[in-house]
Amino acid sequence: MTELEYGIRKLSDVRLRRWLRDSTGTALGSIGTGVITTAILQSSSMVSLLVLAFASAGLLPFVNAVGIILGANLGTTVTGWIVALFGFKLNLEAMALPFLGVSAFFYTFGRRDSRIRHGSLIVLGLGMLLLGLSIMKSSMETLPERLDVAILQGHAAFLYLLFGAFVTLLVQSSSAVMMMSLAALNSGIIALPEAAAVVIGADLGTTGTTVLGSITGNMIKRQLALAHCIFNLIVDLAAFFLLLPLLPWLLALLGVNDPLFGLVAFHSAMNLLGLMAFLPILAPFSTWVEAIFARAVTEPKTILEKVAPEVVEAAIVAMQDSVRLLVIQALLNALRGFSLHPERFKVLSESFADQAELLEPMDFSQGYEALKRQEGAILRYALNVQAQPLEPEEVVEVERIQRIARAVVYCNKTLKDIAQDLRELRNATEPALMALYVLQKEFNKDVYVQLIDLLVGDHASEFILEELEALNDLNDRHFKHANNSVHLEAGMKTDDGTVLSLALNVNGEIRLALRNMLKSIRILIIDQTNVQQI
Repeated sequence: MTELEYGIRKLSDVRLRRWLRDSTGTALGSIGTGVITTAILQSSSMVSLLVLAFASAGLLPFVNAVGIILGANLGTTVTGWIVALFGFKLNLEAMALPFLGVSAFFYTFGRRDSRIRHGSLIVLGLGMLLLGLSIMKSSMETLPERLDVAILQGHAAFLYLLFGAFVTLLVQSSSAVMMMSLAALNSGIIALPEAAAVVIGADLGTTGTTVLGSITGNMIKRQLALAHCIFNLIVDLAAFFLLLPLLPWLLALLGVNDPLFGLVAFHSAMNLLGLMAFLPILAPFSTWVEAIFARAVTEPKTILEKVAPEVVEAAIVAMQDSVRLLVIQALLNALRGFSLHPERFKVLSESFADQAELLEPMDFSQGYEALKRQEGAILRYALNVQAQPLEPEEVVEVERIQRIARAVVYCNKTLKDIAQDLRELRNATEPALMALYVLQKEFNKDVYVQLIDLLVGDHASEFILEELEALNDLNDRHFKHANNSVHLEAGMKTDDGTVLSLALNVNGEIRLALRNMLKSIRILIIDQTNVQQI
């Protein structure tokens, strides 16, 4: 998902955004896209993950993304028809390997920051998703033998529904459960109504993939997961309580005598009827889901929201607390930039025992987005405070806080700009580049953890300022050492000037990022009467 989202963001431009929005510009168009795409890929789980990636990258409006996910429910019924008609299904692993091979070739030999290279990341992410789904399915291929559906004979239909949902959650594929049901129905282990109940449960269980894909994502991912769950819950419960009792009569009305065709026809009919019911209300339904999360997000007030800017003294204190929190968040996120996870550091867990939300698992890009939002909130609030009558020292203090916010976010922006370079160093096979990445990772881990301790520990301001000066000197010495290592190691072992340039650029940007972080903390700590000396 990370590679897929990164490639989409890098490759996206105005034309791609326009195409995606135009192709799903209407409710019917977005649903149709979901149906067709799922029918081609043979995996509603795949389509759900793709939609999460596109929506997270900002390429799909929320209502269009919801339409695609709902359409995927109908598209996945094509698998049942293929199995019933031809007795086979497409091999996801066989599809994944060419994706991985082709994308690896173009990524390796493509020019840096070229459209071909970014496009290959999308294909690489797609291939890994296909392979992952295939591995999950193959690892559970003995499940029908271990959990024989025959043990459910004679039980209530609701138990069959729960069985279908549970197995689908395990194998992450409603299509696999459909094939299991068809096999059991064909062999006479269960009757058509019981098989239909299992399929309804599988339709409900397939929402698990969307939920899993949204756990560590941003708000729009959770919104899509909720929309998917609500839609499937309503449709599946309606199918279970309304359509299932009428199944024999419906099949007789349609003239379907083959139980295999009866099962896939029931699966298609319940999803088609569900789509027809939701199609007229797709837009208000999407707005309603967004509003639920909007309320959930706005209920807990931040420090700035609790204090009116007109009360200048209290407003400045709120800004001081907010910007101090911003610096701590930036320090934690800087660790994520080097593939370090703050929540796994025992010393940090102890330091933030009362603020566990600061150690919420997330990747660097998510943390950077959160920083930008918080910086924007502080700067907007500062403008409102500056609109009030202020004393000269209050003017200086508000400006000081703004400088801290800009400097600390610029530190993270610098790391964001070299994120791809760090990724290449981390995945490099050249020993010199691997050694450089380890060197930078260990150095930055030690420095940023020390800076966090300086801020949250009980230290005198004079001691902190002395430590900042020492770290500033250490930063310069480390920069020279890292560059010397590049010239001595990478320079001797490769003739590729691009690799040498990449390594030196990483060293320079890391030094700049830390320098801005040290500057922001110094401004934060220093007495406001000395601010103008900085």
